Amino acid sequence: MSNSQIGNSELISQVNSRLILQAVRIMQPTYRAAVARKTGLKPATVTVIVNDLLSKHMLIEAPGPASGDRWGRPPLMLQVNGDVKHILAIDLEPDCIRVALTNILVENLLYREKRIDRFAKPAAILPRILELCDQVLEGVSRRTLLGVGVSLPGLIDRERGVLISSTNMPEWSDIPIGQILHKKLRVPVQVERSMHCALVYEDWSNPRPPNHTSLIVSLRTGVGMSFIHAGQRYIGNQGFDGEIGHTVIDVNGKPCECGSRGCLETFISASAIVARARDLIAEGKGTGLKKCVDAGEELVPELIYRLASEGDVECVEIVRDVGKYLGIAIANMINLLAPDEVVISGSIDIAGELILQAVTSQVQQHALPRTREKTTIRLAQQTDKLPLLGAAAMVAQRIFTLPKLSHNISKPSSAPRRKRPSRARV
Repeated sequence: MSNSQIGNSELISQVNSRLILQAVRIMQPTYRAAVARKTGLKPATVTVIVNDLLSKHMLIEAPGPASGDRWGRPPLMLQVNGDVKHILAIDLEPDCIRVALTNILVENLLYREKRIDRFAKPAAILPRILELCDQVLEGVSRRTLLGVGVSLPGLIDRERGVLISSTNMPEWSDIPIGQILHKKLRVPVQVERSMHCALVYEDWSNPRPPNHTSLIVSLRTGVGMSFIHAGQRYIGNQGFDGEIGHTVIDVNGKPCECGSRGCLETFISASAIVARARDLIAEGKGTGLKKCVDAGEELVPELIYRLASEGDVECVEIVRDVGKYLGIAIANMINLLAPDEVVISGSIDIAGELILQAVTSQVQQHALPRTREKTTIRLAQQTDKLPLLGAAAMVAQRIFTLPKLSHNISKPSSAPRRKRPSRARV
């Protein structure tokens, strides 16, 4: 057997294994026959590969539901053994660090978070990240750690694992966070922009039909956007894919941290929301807010969202205005991209429905009728933790998604050579 034949056999086996693992993950618990139908593989091939995955503890079996018209034991059903490996996920948001330990099904096993000052230097923040990592990894063997996924704000270098810059974290410039974590944990580290991580988890948890287009908008410290079409994420020049937070709403508006004026973020970013609440208190209004602040609560967007959900009139007005401006931006994106769905995420859990109502109202007013009628607008299932779980899913995909192929093409020599088929490499 030639090297190319060996290579092709190994590649086909790996592709088929991942096809089966992905099919089981999506349908579990499920039967072998259903896996064969889903993947298009022959039942005999499925049996061989499933037995191999069972021997490696990647799959486990459990008795199926009993049937009244069946004698004997019910057939065994397949499911992924999520706990065969662990994943460390890190989400560095300008105002908050989130760290989680998950299994390969991205089920949250342990979670920690810590609020930070986005204007602090990296030297003050990096030790806190490592401290939270140590907390969730306590008692976990490094041999079971598949890898580390990191969600980062701003412009990144994926290959080198570097946070190049972040508008909302001005002190962070060319920080090799991937290298720092790899040196500490000695496992593979992948970094990605937070909005791309959010998109990864949405696609992971809600597999879409072919040619489906999803737009995700996130309201956290700033306002981010990303979209996916036919299973492919859009990534623009230098890794950007649309800074919706820095689209201009008012050319004569307030200065933005990006250097422009009147950006969307000057209306609905975390700092803009808090500034409006402070102004209310200074004007002798916002009695509910003042009472909470006087009692020692921190004035953050989450407090405003909570009071709004409890019916505080002034906080409801703030939240509705957030939804109004976000809705105008989303209406523009619907007119521009005509997506099948828009998913709203971010630190908005408590007031999500209020924001969704305001967004929907603006879309009805400003989006083109034929486009908006075909667009679904909804809240994400995991609003504030979407990038964190996406960071974990990014690592888990190494087990479930199909391998990428590469081919070595060498320069031909002057002497004629006998052609040999190239060997595919993973």
